[in-house]
Amino acid sequence: MPKGPKREGLLKKKKRGDQMIKKKNYLNIELCKECGGSCCKRMPGGCFPEDFGKPLLKNLIETFKSGNWAIDWWEGDPTEKNELEKAYYIRPKIKGADNLFDPTFGGECVFLNDKGCELLPEERPLSCRMLEPKPKVENCIHHLGNEKQKAALAWLPFTDMILEAARKVGYENK
Repeated sequence: MPKGPKREGLLKKKKRGDQMIKKKNYLNIELCKECGGSCCKRMPGGCFPEDFGKPLLKNLIETFKSGNWAIDWWEGDPTEKNELEKAYYIRPKIKGADNLFDPTFGGECVFLNDKGCELLPEERPLSCRMLEPKPKVENCIHHLGNEKQKAALAWLPFTDMILEAARKVGYENK
């Protein structure tokens, strides 16, 4: 797919020489087509810091500038120690949502179109790559378990960086 404004800010690809390192995924295009992307219509998958590569702050700024990504949060303490009110993580935006800070639960992923996901398998958030599609009569298998909580846990050491990147693109969490 050609580069353009929609694809700017995509997850960084890791390269070794001219070969792209394949990231683990459970992609099965035929099964996803069968159901029409019902998982992607319910909620975008959560990203993990390693999805963005290094330098992380610069990549988050580019990502947020694209307008296709959101800062969501886990309500409460994902460590279950009851020390935090919320924990941020990154995910694709929901279609129709305009805010960078968006805790909306449910809605169609901005990257889903009538042909499937606009992102290459290696560009998709870890949560999306770890979703194993099954035939319509079965539920898809999420190999991360509670992926939103796990994404929030993974981003905890980077909370200040998320907020700094948001400020640098002109947003404050209000």
